[in-house]
Amino acid sequence: MQDQDQRIEPVDVEVHVDRRLMQVRWSDGHDAVYDFEFLRWQCPCAECRGEGGVPGVLAQTTALRPEQTEMTDLRVVGRYGLTPVWADGHQTGIYTYRALRAMCQCAACAGAKAGGGASAG
Repeated sequence: MQDQDQRIEPVDVEVHVDRRLMQVRWSDGHDAVYDFEFLRWQCPCAECRGEGGVPGVLAQTTALRPEQTEMTDLRVVGRYGLTPVWADGHQTGIYTYRALRAMCQCAACAGAKAGGGASAG
């Protein structure tokens, strides 16, 4: 059984269209920045990722068009995720809070992932 008190969720989300990034302050105090293009490449929906052993459209894509990486809206999904709405109309990717937090590419998170979470001494 998971301890609900330990659930990490956003306490503040800011979308910066001009800078093409989304900033999230997490309940664990961490601040994360997600580039729009990175988010689109990570889209978790079946169309993008694939399903039933069939690759998604991103598996066959080498470059994204500008409208595929322009976020026009961001919707909260229940108490567990966010769904970006992209300028090309795509809006089916639900980024769970857990997955989104794990996607953080900051130096501290990248170091923790590379080192298995252990700190260097």
